[in-house]
Amino acid sequence: MLQLLKVFNFALIEQAEIEFDNGFNVLTGETGAGKSMVVDALNVVLGGRSSVEMVRSGCEQFRIDAVFALQSQGPLWQLLQEQAIPSEEDGLLFLSRTVSRQGKNTVLVNGTPAPLSLLRTIGSLLLDMHGQHENQALLRTESYLGLLDGSDGSIPGLLAAYQLVFAAWRQTSEKIAELNRDERERVQRLDMLQWQVDEIEAARLKLSEESELPQQISLLSHAEKISASVGSAWAGLADGDQHAKGVIALLQESRRQLEVAARFDATLATYAEQIAQVAVILEDLAPELRDYLDQVEYDPIKLSRLQERMDLLYRLKQKYGGTVAEVLAYAQAAKAELNELACHDELLRELQTKLARQEKELQEKAQALSRQRQLAAAAMGRSVEAHLQELGMPGGKFVVQLATGAQFSISGCDSIQFAFSANPGEELRPLAKVASGGELSRVALALKTVCSRNDGAQVMVFDEIDAGVGGHTARKVAENIARVAWKKQVLCITHLPQIASMADRHIHIEKKPVGERTQTFVRVLTETERLQELARMIGGDPITPSGMDTASEMVQTATTFRQALQFAGQ
Repeated sequence: MLQLLKVFNFALIEQAEIEFDNGFNVLTGETGAGKSMVVDALNVVLGGRSSVEMVRSGCEQFRIDAVFALQSQGPLWQLLQEQAIPSEEDGLLFLSRTVSRQGKNTVLVNGTPAPLSLLRTIGSLLLDMHGQHENQALLRTESYLGLLDGSDGSIPGLLAAYQLVFAAWRQTSEKIAELNRDERERVQRLDMLQWQVDEIEAARLKLSEESELPQQISLLSHAEKISASVGSAWAGLADGDQHAKGVIALLQESRRQLEVAARFDATLATYAEQIAQVAVILEDLAPELRDYLDQVEYDPIKLSRLQERMDLLYRLKQKYGGTVAEVLAYAQAAKAELNELACHDELLRELQTKLARQEKELQEKAQALSRQRQLAAAAMGRSVEAHLQELGMPGGKFVVQLATGAQFSISGCDSIQFAFSANPGEELRPLAKVASGGELSRVALALKTVCSRNDGAQVMVFDEIDAGVGGHTARKVAENIARVAWKKQVLCITHLPQIASMADRHIHIEKKPVGERTQTFVRVLTETERLQELARMIGGDPITPSGMDTASEMVQTATTFRQALQFAGQ
């Protein structure tokens, strides 16, 4: 329920703080006082449309805060958890929305910044707005099935079970359609995949080739240069040339000379030993270079073959992936798709068998849903008709016409029409074609009364639903709204004292000049002030003793009616 609404610099409201009752809250005031501003502010803080024109003149922004007490761990709690919005321990929900003159929106949910779309979703779960615009929904037949389903508490469960099977059935149907979409395309795809797999497999790729081939090509391409360089290095170490000895021979000669000199100076023996060690290392290296030199070959045919192999890898990588590993992975995926396409007929038969099984189950779920809707349609027709009798339409007829077809949809196999007759003897015809504005308003109220028990919204707003009614009918409208308020919190804007007298809390809206500006003030009336406001609504100004007596009598009658509702448990 809505506990508190705070409004700052919104239209003509400079500042207002309104506490609401958990039952029937009525808003009254002179025409043009700004009663709808309160409802507009509530709609805005729940994600409704706003504009910079709503910012009070001379101010840079407006802010609206609302506090709701959540009644159960329902869809709203789940939504908050999914969005990582912290929950308050006392079950309260704090909403705030600020709109600047530059059009910037700031939204807070329990103190956490949130997108406007989330605020709208929260609003749809909390609030059911009912006014002249919402009456127009009764002119759209696509809204009827939702109203019928909302009138019977057992239908949502049946509908959810049906929709679960429907989703699986539709998924299978789409797979079958995809398989059958283009047989020529399937055959072409088969041929192309087979060619690609054959091309990759014919190459007999190895992961090591990617690094080994460039190295081998480099060796063969520079074999002559490598041979000349290594041969020269070997000759320098081992053989020398015609002008000089090799490095090894020179080192050995140097060692012998130092050994001779060491006979006279022992310190030279260390140098001779070091030269001997270097000579041993080079003596081991020289035959290795000789062996390497013997292996170096210049083979143009082999080089050409390796280059062709390298070109093949390049082409395959261009087509199927940047590396040999990716090319091989592509081949595996192509084989899997080939297998699936080759098993087309078998897969199609399996899906068709699955679809037949799902369709049978779907038909059963649809029939169970239709049977309950038929019962709900008859009950809704009777209930709405009974309320219409009370709302000043003693000859009014209302019938819910439900037809069941063979076509499955997300909402079942049923189509619906509301048939209406305002006067005795008139033929029942589609509601949208025959109801006047006042009649439509009363039909809407009757439907809201019937559906309110199962409607998920916690707060219901009636914005001037009393248009076009008065007298005894106004009294019956008040009683119907009171029945709704027994199950839900109700906010109602009205000009009729019969409706205002039925409220648990009376909120008055008044427009006054303050200096050179006009402001709208909102406050909860005391019992005495409430009687005075009712007397004004009955007889206008000045307020007379008889008007006060009538107001007091109306409040007493309303109190007795509400007590009877409580006693009856309605």
